[in-house]
Amino acid sequence: MNINILVPGIIAAFFLYFSLISFKEKKYRAVKISLLSCLGSLAMIPFAYFVSSGIVIVVSAIVAVTLLLFLLPIGSTSHLKIVESNERFDERDGMFSREEYYIGSDKFEKYYNAHPENLSIDEKIRSKPELMSPGAKYYDPVKSAYIEALFKIQHDNCYKEPSQVNSDKLEKTTQELTTIVKNQILHLGAAEVGTTLINPRWIYSHIGRGPGTWGEEIDLKHKYAIVYSVEMDYFKVNEAPDIGITEETAIRYMDTQKISMAMEEFIKNLGYDAKAHIPGSNYEVILPALAQDAGLGELGRMGYLISPIYGARVRLGVITTDMPLVQAEAIKFGVQEFCEICKKCATNCPSGSIPSDSKTIVRGIEKWQMNPEKCMLYWRHIGTDCGICMKVCPFSHPDTMLHNFIRYGIKTSSVARKLSLIGDDFFYGKNSKFDNFNS
Repeated sequence: MNINILVPGIIAAFFLYFSLISFKEKKYRAVKISLLSCLGSLAMIPFAYFVSSGIVIVVSAIVAVTLLLFLLPIGSTSHLKIVESNERFDERDGMFSREEYYIGSDKFEKYYNAHPENLSIDEKIRSKPELMSPGAKYYDPVKSAYIEALFKIQHDNCYKEPSQVNSDKLEKTTQELTTIVKNQILHLGAAEVGTTLINPRWIYSHIGRGPGTWGEEIDLKHKYAIVYSVEMDYFKVNEAPDIGITEETAIRYMDTQKISMAMEEFIKNLGYDAKAHIPGSNYEVILPALAQDAGLGELGRMGYLISPIYGARVRLGVITTDMPLVQAEAIKFGVQEFCEICKKCATNCPSGSIPSDSKTIVRGIEKWQMNPEKCMLYWRHIGTDCGICMKVCPFSHPDTMLHNFIRYGIKTSSVARKLSLIGDDFFYGKNSKFDNFNS
């Protein structure tokens, strides 16, 4: 076949394929641009055939060089930098804990006597409607009531009395035990699972929410953690910041409760102690940090764990145990380097809570530190858990052949990272339609 027809035809076919994928993903800006690109490629055929083949040769060379630079290992990737530190995060300082310190309560007096610097902003947050409450922008009397019911079930499950450990212990090798628990978690519906030794730094220092005595020091005896993710529905995430995103969050947290509680009972039946850390909340550990250690992803600019398959569209679950398990290796696939240049989550954050500048050292971790107070103010304003950062993150595209090819390039090449960002901005848009929020 004449090269003058073949090359433009291949390019046109690619853009047609991309337009079909984009239509399926409901990304209509990308559909329009890819269809126009397809038509433009087809228009090249008679021009190149009857006038000159030079343009085809030039285009072919550009495409070939671009693909080569995209796939060649250029540059390097790095892990999140963690330096020596014994500092642990106090759950009492977490935003979900602080929003519950109401005037007149014992917690209010004790906390703000120790942290008067937080009183003004916390009072401002508590003056806004609670999530799923009337007065918020996206409140819906039916859906809000439904979501509130799901969260109430999760809260109530946190206070369930733990069962006893079976005295007959299953004797298996560490590898065999790891395989058993990983297979069962995947069977229960998890998307990914990993196991890790617990770094004591990822254990909260004091109880801030849920069962137990508020302010009591946490002394978790378990040495191992089973960490897993559940995928959030792509289309529900793309409803952010409307109420659909919070409905999806609640449902996926229900999934993690089911999996974690079932696995706690299962592991105890095998003769090992275990604890399901579930939303509601009875968490005693920091999930994103443990998930990174367990090889499930990397911590990104927005503060979420970024999965190599699902991007930020995951919710995490964890069970801690004294069952000996294999220590997974932390992975790296270009997140630190890509987030450095991307900044799409920061650009689109309505509250301005995601930093657009460089990383800082926080408790010995070099990371991007978001502003939880600004984030919570916006949540209270709209009545949902927002999710715009998750929605716009280029890693959050669906698990398809084309997107996986781009993910491979991001992992492999610094050139691919820059080209991928340019392409993502061009086809999907750089800015969302949501105005900045004046808190």
